[in-house]
Amino acid sequence: MPRSGFGVIGAPVLFIGVFQLLETMLSPALPLIQRELAASPGELAWIFTGGLISSAISTPIVGRLADMYDKRTLLLALMAITSAGALVSGLAPNVLVLIAGQAVQGVWLGMLPLTVGLFRDTLEPERGATGNGLVIGVAALASALGLILAGPLTSALGYRWLFFLTLAGALVAALWAWRAVPATPRAASGRVDWAGGLLLGVGLTLLMLGLTTSLSVGWTAPTTLALFVGAALTLGLWTVVELRIADPLVDLRLLAGRSPAGVTAMGFVFGFASFGLVVALPMMLSLPAETGYGLGADTLWIGVYMFPLGIAGTLVAPLVGPMTRLLGRRAVLVLGSALVSAGTAVLAFWHSSPWQIVVGVTIMGLGGSIGLTSGLNVVAADVPGDRAAGVSGVVFVAKSIGGTFGAQLGGMALAAGTVAGVPAESSFVDTYLLSALLGLLAVGAAFVIPSAVRDAQGGRPASAPTTKPAVPQGDTL
Repeated sequence: MPRSGFGVIGAPVLFIGVFQLLETMLSPALPLIQRELAASPGELAWIFTGGLISSAISTPIVGRLADMYDKRTLLLALMAITSAGALVSGLAPNVLVLIAGQAVQGVWLGMLPLTVGLFRDTLEPERGATGNGLVIGVAALASALGLILAGPLTSALGYRWLFFLTLAGALVAALWAWRAVPATPRAASGRVDWAGGLLLGVGLTLLMLGLTTSLSVGWTAPTTLALFVGAALTLGLWTVVELRIADPLVDLRLLAGRSPAGVTAMGFVFGFASFGLVVALPMMLSLPAETGYGLGADTLWIGVYMFPLGIAGTLVAPLVGPMTRLLGRRAVLVLGSALVSAGTAVLAFWHSSPWQIVVGVTIMGLGGSIGLTSGLNVVAADVPGDRAAGVSGVVFVAKSIGGTFGAQLGGMALAAGTVAGVPAESSFVDTYLLSALLGLLAVGAAFVIPSAVRDAQGGRPASAPTTKPAVPQGDTL
């Protein structure tokens, strides 16, 4: 029975927030980790690569499990596993144990599709839309806040306390969930496609390894090419298997529908387009003011400049539901995509003053939050209830892969324009413009998505008028 319990939203949102905060704070803490654990640059890279691979593999599997089993049990299990990874990371005596802890901790990303299914099953439609918005908004806020808090926390307490404080927050969220989140009925029969999960895991691992090593050894290096070929063959085999079995891990025929395909494409493009912000902007801000385009910002001030990204995303995400009722869901999807593109375009043409940076970052924060929240609402509305979490997991994996592609491309673009070790202003401008151009592709993907709610059977328009919230009648988001 749908309900409007605050704890159903608050517990998973708190959990997602603290782990997104940790993930952001780890990057500035790398020098401390390197000194204390005597880690090599390659080992430091694996702190992130291991978690990235773990997230990419576990997210679609968790999404499918959430479609089949009690979501409360899965929620608590995922919280326990992720918390164990944080504990191992905080106590790690060497970098190899830290890498292992981060790989275990990486499964936290599976919480995102799980919450989509949980909100759909347990909340009234309006509250479910608000919950989806808060997930995206709080994740954006945590990302921005982490850049500000990382320096003071590590200076005062050391890097290990980043994990211990996260663990404390996770335990609070787990206790809250244990008390407030109700059990959900089993949504689907069948079995878990472990063979498909294995093939998908191997394929995504090879793909992520190829992407993360391409910048250091080159895109045409034999190692990179071998990893990409292996990924293509494995994922091709996985596709054949998924199309032939009756109960696949990812229903590719369903995923090819207009709504799932459009939202997945938007997720990939959002991840890809964000590289201008994630890779180029912090580097430009840190350059000396004497260059004429740098602001001489240290780690703390870079976080301050990036903070409006999270604030804007947090404030606008809960408003996506009312915006959809007012404008229609396609208009909201297009608006979010256009703002992502416009934000990086602002940075390309105006970046000499702090207020210009803040304006560009704020516009991007608004666009990303609107687009992702609206996309999750579309998935929850148009996809059958026993597949909503699984499809949402694919969307987040696509965003992660797109971001990895974008980060590598952004690094290459900046390296190509480097003179005497300093990227030229033109290389930053080109990077921002490329991000803006890629953002426009999300606008095109938004037009693929039907403007009206589709039923779960044949993709026909539902009886609800398009001006109503994008949720099935009598169901939840």
